[in-house]
Amino acid sequence: MPNTRLNITLPTPIVDDIKALYGQRGLSQFLEEAAREKLDEVKKKVYKGLIEGYQSTAQETKEVLKRFESAVTEKRDV
Repeated sequence: MPNTRLNITLPTPIVDDIKALYGQRGLSQFLEEAAREKLDEVKKKVYKGLIEGYQSTAQETKEVLKRFESAVTEKRDV
């Protein structure tokens, strides 16, 4: 997977804590893992909202489709 180099600013105590736990070279890996975890969390919330929205309108959608079913399946002389 291609990488993109970034120039970011973080509070010094946060950077110091990460470096103390993961070393100088572990900083990028830590930030990548943290970003992935946060993205997964945000995506789950977004998808959950979409799914709930679809489910809340499912019955209404079925009723509308039933009304048009005969028009689609009916053979016509054109």
